[in-house]
Amino acid sequence: LEGFSSQIDLPEKADLVVAEIVGTVASEEGAYATIKDAQRRLVKSPNDPESYIPYAIQTIAAPAVYTAHHVLGPPEFDWGNLDGSPVRLNC
Repeated sequence: LEGFSSQIDLPEKADLVVAEIVGTVASEEGAYATIKDAQRRLVKSPNDPESYIPYAIQTIAAPAVYTAHHVLGPPEFDWGNLDGSPVRLNC
């Protein structure tokens, strides 16, 4: 089978869901919606944690303060280093 999991149907439900859609933040790249769709349509035992690899994802963050940011300003970015690669900005 080829295609996005949200756009295909399986001939029978799967025993295991393997997902590699986790970005910098656990909910990035549509992970939540994609896995919820797989739970609803594609997996035999949607409430069994052993039906998923990974079975959990988590984002850990801590507050940080940079007291001199108003004096020094942000670092300069050399756009020439991109070599035509796409730019991805996370907020």
